[in-house]
Amino acid sequence: MKLGALAFIIVTALGATTVFAQTPVSHNKLAADFYEADGSTAIILLHGTLAHNRMEIIKTVAGLVSEDYGYPVITPNLSFNVPDRMGEAIRNSTQGYNTLTACDIVHRYDYFDALSELANWVDYLEKNGFEKIIVAGHSRGGRQVSAFLADSPSDKIVGGVLIAAGTSDPEKNLQSYLKATGLSLRHIIQQAKAMNPNDLIEVPKFIYCDNPKVTARTFISEYESDVRHNTLLNLEKINMPILIIGGSEDTVVPDIKNIFSEITKKDNVSLQMIDGADHFFRDLYADDIAAAIADMVESIK
Repeated sequence: MKLGALAFIIVTALGATTVFAQTPVSHNKLAADFYEADGSTAIILLHGTLAHNRMEIIKTVAGLVSEDYGYPVITPNLSFNVPDRMGEAIRNSTQGYNTLTACDIVHRYDYFDALSELANWVDYLEKNGFEKIIVAGHSRGGRQVSAFLADSPSDKIVGGVLIAAGTSDPEKNLQSYLKATGLSLRHIIQQAKAMNPNDLIEVPKFIYCDNPKVTARTFISEYESDVRHNTLLNLEKINMPILIIGGSEDTVVPDIKNIFSEITKKDNVSLQMIDGADHFFRDLYADDIAAAIADMVESIK
């Protein structure tokens, strides 16, 4: 399978920097980047909260896995109900996207839309002849991957990787929202349920976004208690190999080792902590993630 992606080296005044080129692809009006390699096992790598597929951790890990280890990687952009989100802009820009969060959009989507979009990219890879697929996700993307894998996905999927992915705790969500806004999250959810799902609800905060334009449906799907938000419950349902990767210096999800200590007693679930890594595995820590993904591919051949 050849999509024409090449890796190349840019030499700067500060030294040599490896830049991984990728091919933008589209499937059913959804956008992704494809990192070419010759292997028959492909990896799907999903970004985190309100982010995109050219953020540093996603682009670097995908490039390393494809270039250094020879496994193709596809990195989707969640659409947030915006057809081909970022796709056209990326194709028409030499800089790509530098912003991390998509706070300036109208939030008209469901948290669990990510599951159907992951299924879309599994379908894409199957139609392009890949025999085995590993689904990975960073941060919130890892939580969404766990929900996806718990929902009887394709038999071509042979494993999952959760990178810096915690789990949602309804009580902590209530406390965090109250601390940030002074408002009762439970009361706002009740208000949202009484509205037309597609109407905008006036709230001071939605995830990272201040004074957002967000629909009642979107707000409910983000904050209402749902077992699929719980990574631990999702993992209980999964029997394929699952690798959980955490960073010892992660301040966003600081207690990964404790969160997943019990679930790793399952034969199919393993945990790898990377000493010194923060939530985004900056610097050389992305190499550790790429090596861990490659090791998983090798172990399930």
